[in-house]
Amino acid sequence: MKKYSDKESRILDTAAEMFATQPFHKVLLSDVARVASVGKGTLYLYFKSKDDLYFAVLFRGFSILVERLKKYTEVEGSSPSDQLRCIVRDMILHMINKASNAQLLGKVMHYPNSGEWQEKRVELWSLLQSVIEAGIESGEFEDSCPRLTAQYIPSVIRSICLFPPENIDTETICNHACAFVLKSLKKNAPSA
Repeated sequence: MKKYSDKESRILDTAAEMFATQPFHKVLLSDVARVASVGKGTLYLYFKSKDDLYFAVLFRGFSILVERLKKYTEVEGSSPSDQLRCIVRDMILHMINKASNAQLLGKVMHYPNSGEWQEKRVELWSLLQSVIEAGIESGEFEDSCPRLTAQYIPSVIRSICLFPPENIDTETICNHACAFVLKSLKKNAPSA
């Protein structure tokens, strides 16, 4: 994962909080600099514009999420079903619990198209694909194209997080999404 200087981390932490609690147009770079205890010129050394700062906040959040999701595959004795359940749940909680992250996959799944963003998307998809393939190898899952399924999963999660139904709590969303994903992969599930 990318390393950030102390000043850059302070700026990103401050900006993340401000973007999560205020509309984008109300976040001023001068306010970010003041709250982060850096000069406005220092902020501009790291970020060219408010858009640049916003996408840096999103990228860092996405990178942290992907690193955290990797840890579920390292739990000794956990089955691919358990790993996938933890990954899906964590992705949902991450996006639902923070306003800036609720938009995260909506932003990063489509743009920007810089190399680092594409690498991070591929890293997420590869992680999901490896869990699905481990499930196929162990006999838990059946899937004719794990690569495609790995890309579907974040899209399904993003959709439900961006447009959650009224009067359905987060726990119900997590449980249903996990059951939905796992049922589609279980052996003998109807295939397309």
